[in-house]
Amino acid sequence: MINIVYKTLFLKGEEGFRKAASWSKILFLASALLLFVKPGLTPAVVVFAILLVLSAIWPGFEWFVSGVLVSAVPAFWFSLTAYMSGILGLPGVGLAGAIVIFSRTIAFSILILFTASIISPVRVSNLMLRLKSPAYFPLLLWRTIPYGLKNTIDSLQIGVLKKEKAYKRLAPAVAIMLEYGGYIEEYNWFKLESKPLSNLPSSTSVKYTLILLLSSLILFTLCILV
Repeated sequence: MINIVYKTLFLKGEEGFRKAASWSKILFLASALLLFVKPGLTPAVVVFAILLVLSAIWPGFEWFVSGVLVSAVPAFWFSLTAYMSGILGLPGVGLAGAIVIFSRTIAFSILILFTASIISPVRVSNLMLRLKSPAYFPLLLWRTIPYGLKNTIDSLQIGVLKKEKAYKRLAPAVAIMLEYGGYIEEYNWFKLESKPLSNLPSSTSVKYTLILLLSSLILFTLCILV
């Protein structure tokens, strides 16, 4: 499940909603957060339903199910602790409140995962180029994070086989990532120290832009009605 979410974040190219116009992504996120400000279960259900439809279009229903299952872990913990606090006489919530916390946490987590998945490192690089900032860093970051995560997971799995505690395996993983970073800095010194002459090629999809725009209009309308 985590691998599916991980692959969508870092191993997908310029496809799907990543090709939507940047303003449509910002508008969609703003409308969803504006609806989330309203209390209760209804905003969470609406955002969850819209994300289900969008995820079925891209990156796929399998990604959505994986994201829900991954998000269910912190959601269950938050709702359980709030409910148990109420039972023990501490500031907490009842069963209905726990269900609301669970639902809102899952919906918000899926929203964050979906937003992160549709960010285009190519567009971010082009934006940084216009701002006269280091334009190669977003692309390098999108390529080095998966390597770092893979090394960390491998190191933890080795620790399980050797019956070592998890914190003892962090130092080897960090050492490998630092070495890898040194290689990148050495081999790409000229690119990192120079400025790109032109923007990286990227295309905008009218289809995905209109889908996000329609979703944003629905969310804005519900913000008024709810």
